Amino acid sequence: MADRRLSEDAQVILLLCSRFGPSDRSEVLTLGEYNRVARWLRSARMRPADLLDGSSVAALGQGAGIAEERLRGLLGRGMQLALAVDRWSQAGIWVVCRSDGNYPARCRAQLSEQAPPVLYGAGAQALLAGGGLAVVGSRGADEECLAFAAEVGARCAHGRIPVVSGGARGVDAAVMSGALAAGGTVIGVVADTLLERSLSRDARAGLVEGRLLLVSPYYPAAGFNTGNAMARNKMIYALADYGLVVCSGRSKGGTWAGAVEELKRKLGRPVFVRVEGTGSDGNRALVDEGALPFPALRGEPVTLEWLGHASTAGRQPPSVIELSLLPGIGTRQMSAGEVREPSPELVSEPLRTDEAEPTTPPLIYGVALRAIIAALDVSKSIDELLACLPREEITRDQMCVWLQRAVAEGAIRKLTRPVRYARKEPGSADAGE
Repeated sequence: MADRRLSEDAQVILLLCSRFGPSDRSEVLTLGEYNRVARWLRSARMRPADLLDGSSVAALGQGAGIAEERLRGLLGRGMQLALAVDRWSQAGIWVVCRSDGNYPARCRAQLSEQAPPVLYGAGAQALLAGGGLAVVGSRGADEECLAFAAEVGARCAHGRIPVVSGGARGVDAAVMSGALAAGGTVIGVVADTLLERSLSRDARAGLVEGRLLLVSPYYPAAGFNTGNAMARNKMIYALADYGLVVCSGRSKGGTWAGAVEELKRKLGRPVFVRVEGTGSDGNRALVDEGALPFPALRGEPVTLEWLGHASTAGRQPPSVIELSLLPGIGTRQMSAGEVREPSPELVSEPLRTDEAEPTTPPLIYGVALRAIIAALDVSKSIDELLACLPREEITRDQMCVWLQRAVAEGAIRKLTRPVRYARKEPGSADAGE
């Protein structure tokens, strides 16, 4: 049974933003309207719970541009709220609101005011921490795409990273089934019928074992709505570290819209697309929009490190490498065939885990990393690092690539406020991390 205890803040957010059943026709606040309420509360140094006594509702209505009568009607549904929460709890549904400390930090950071005011969930609430690979695609995918999605799910399970998907038929269902069958963890961000899905035979084992989380920004009995299905795509990406589009229509459909939105987001997740085998023009068009080709699977687990290397490799120019090495080494160009060890600029897929020396660093990156670590006698910004490495041919973009990889591998630390980089030393800590 889910915990029925709700903070007073959460109760008010539910009263303002949630319906309590299929017959509830209340004109609940939209996301934009709730954001106006939240901004007004902040400016008045108040919390949502302060609205329960009714004394501030008139001022709120005027300040947020929402009819006072409407606000009072929503806030007066206390009995309906209690009955709904009891009903949801009996079915194992819990609620997290944006005012709560256990609201997913990834959603706050990635989506800001676009983060849903309320999340309804079934399964282990701890899985809301998210992470892993978001996998999306068409409901009408062919068998080859579905088999690929299931294989990706299994590879993620073997790499011990969660799969995040949308719970729809087609690609979503295939990747989630593949991950669960291989013993993995799955986060399903569903747009409708959470209550029904949480009680289904297919979901019960994963929910009971703590390997499946179903979460939705829409009340548990909500039916299917195209707008809701498209709007929840941003949350799928927000809960993950990387995205993968298995198959997409071109310039149409929810998969395309969600991927393009994420690619254009200032702090969006890196988005891969499947480029091998059957697919659609949409996948190739997404590469033109900035998506990265997904490396061919060779039986290795999909891990965050694997995805990080693939992301770095996919962003680099092909075939010609600029050797801007460090003191005592000049600058020249050389072809890929002259490089004896694979360089991140050229690798289109990660090294096989069964190869002789899979952890040997590429020549160029290895030399650069040693020089970067040597220069970090104190923490430094990117520009300070460039200044102390006496080769003007090292571009800022190239330095960013090296630093991103070094941080992903744990070779150095990235500090914030302001952004700086420091050596990774055992037992070290920094208040800015």
